[in-house]
Amino acid sequence: MIEEKQHLSLDPTQGCRMVGAMRAFHGIKDGFVVLHSPPGCHSGALLLNCLPDNTSMRVALSGLHTRDLVYGAERKALLTLKKLHNTFRPSFMVLMDCCAASILGEDLPAMIEEARKDGVSATMMYFSGAGFHSYMWQGYEEALLSLVKFMVVSGEKKKNSINLIGFQSDELKSTTDLEEIARICRAAGIQLNAVLNCGAFIDIINAPRASLNVVLGGDGIKLAQAMADKFGTPYVTVDYPYGLAGTREFLRQVAEKLELEIDEGFLLAEQNYVKKAIEKIQFYLRGLYGLSCAVIGGTGKAVSLARFLTGEIGLEVKVLVLTSKNPVWEDRLATIKGLAEQIMVEPDRLELEEYIGQADINLVFGSTFDKKLAYQARAPLIRFSYPVIDMVSLTDAPYAGFRGVVTWLEQIVNSLFSL
Repeated sequence: MIEEKQHLSLDPTQGCRMVGAMRAFHGIKDGFVVLHSPPGCHSGALLLNCLPDNTSMRVALSGLHTRDLVYGAERKALLTLKKLHNTFRPSFMVLMDCCAASILGEDLPAMIEEARKDGVSATMMYFSGAGFHSYMWQGYEEALLSLVKFMVVSGEKKKNSINLIGFQSDELKSTTDLEEIARICRAAGIQLNAVLNCGAFIDIINAPRASLNVVLGGDGIKLAQAMADKFGTPYVTVDYPYGLAGTREFLRQVAEKLELEIDEGFLLAEQNYVKKAIEKIQFYLRGLYGLSCAVIGGTGKAVSLARFLTGEIGLEVKVLVLTSKNPVWEDRLATIKGLAEQIMVEPDRLELEEYIGQADINLVFGSTFDKKLAYQARAPLIRFSYPVIDMVSLTDAPYAGFRGVVTWLEQIVNSLFSL
């Protein structure tokens, strides 16, 4: 059964447009996001980024004050751009307003033009982040799409190279996930041209050199479509590579588009690596079979995880909760018809708490914001979805790829021991 929310949320499961845009732009490692907003919007955005990674501080504030809501303060935005340029010399800056500044009608594009005249050399753009315009996932899609104007065709296409689109650098284990995805791609003869967005601004400029765009779970598909129209770059939408079968399918789909053959010896070696780990916990795995769980997260990853948990571990997904949609969410759900007993799409968190409390859940896969749900269900919480702000990840233990299978098994078994 699929239940889609049809009314306004008292307690929504996703953030606003600004948060989504922040997630897209903040992945540019030599860039800055400049928020023209009151301190509240800035502090929330900064904490979401720097609590999991204390080096991730590239969010600046123009310092919009309550008194500025009468007369405006667009000159503060100009001053911020100039100070960032003089102090950090970023390659890219995006100036983004939030609800209050948008209502005021501040002329931020004019401030960017004035900054250029005053010698700011960074590539700059304005993006409207007012939360009343749209939801988080829409802000993310439109922010990624806005970057296509900076892309340039320079040189020939790189043979057997791909852009990863929809990879989100602010999620738990993003660094190790990317390393694992790059590793398995290299082993299959596939080169990463750019990760959008998790890299330097020059990677965005050179993105058209890739032979193929690989869209993870449908996140960022608008950018892939725009690049297909503008540069003729084909794209393929794949599941996030969770699990043994999921990773093999990821490689198969990408290799098929690039007309490559994958080394079966590599796949066999990876399978044996996973097999040896499974043998060490085989008795525990028998106890996992049929346990009920809830999977709570964005469309791009939650659907892929639910498929892995049911198909490879044998858990029963009692409820799959899509906290945020993406442009292909209905197509994604069609691929797992019957996999989950209940599917909730962008529910009110109060409704979600009520359902989880009655569903006899043994495991919860979600985010920091699902701690209360897990507590009420008397079930362990395994964090995988955005945001995770009460846990850090420093070790080389990915969730993605072949190595990720071992991490998932370790997390699940140990979480049940901790009860």
